[in-house]
Amino acid sequence: MADILSKYFSSEVETLNRSEIRLAEYNPRSIDDEGRRLLKRSLKLYGVVGGIVVNRQTGNTVVGGNQKVAILDEFNKYDIETTDNDYMLRVEVVDVDIKTEKQLNIILNNPNVGGSWDYDALARLIPDIDYKDAGLSEADLNMIGVDYVLQTEEENNVAGQLTELMAPVTEQREAEKMARMAEREALLQSRSENDETVGEGQLSGNAPKPVYASPEEEYEAKKQHMKDVKAQVRENAIENAKNMDAYVILSFDNWDAKAGFCQRFGFDPYAKFIKGEMFDEMVERIE
Repeated sequence: MADILSKYFSSEVETLNRSEIRLAEYNPRSIDDEGRRLLKRSLKLYGVVGGIVVNRQTGNTVVGGNQKVAILDEFNKYDIETTDNDYMLRVEVVDVDIKTEKQLNIILNNPNVGGSWDYDALARLIPDIDYKDAGLSEADLNMIGVDYVLQTEEENNVAGQLTELMAPVTEQREAEKMARMAEREALLQSRSENDETVGEGQLSGNAPKPVYASPEEEYEAKKQHMKDVKAQVRENAIENAKNMDAYVILSFDNWDAKAGFCQRFGFDPYAKFIKGEMFDEMVERIE
């Protein structure tokens, strides 16, 4: 008896050409741009999971999965008018009258039948998954109550203050970047002028191009020059990276401990950031 299929499985799995099925014109379900984007992502990641249901009695009308078929059409560049780029689908086929078909269309998409979310249980799953790959949006996370994914107003304020604190370092990096670009342009301009005055260097007052004993010596000299340039760029990058890490975070067990620390050194207990140089000066005064 165990090998007999349960009577509750009433559909049959078949493989049909796309041109053999048709979308339900009456389908009451619609999908917005965001939902369509998430469904596309799901199909690319997992394929067609959950099935496509068609009804044999009405010419293989799609009962469930209209949105999936529409996106598969797009993926396969299928032309619904000419049936160009026809492709094959695996579908579940039912054999019911039109009234039952329409009822199935509704029930297959009805959230009342599918149950409701236990938001606490769902929130516990979020750290274990990529929420976007599960078809969730940031708005969904906010509704679920996973606040740490979205920045609160307080976190935004802290981020803004950190950006303001690091502004001098950022400005310095930009200034160094612009200086390097200007230096490079000047070097290119100088090389261009030297190329135009080959043989006239001494007459024009410009320094003559270096003379090499052999092509190999010229190659080695240019290679060494590139190494020196790369080394300088790497050194500057390392220094800039150090500057971007020029901060440290202090934490306290409670508000009173923080307030006492700030009052001891003359700082506002409500401050989120304190310049290290200011703190250093204050420590020197106290000592």
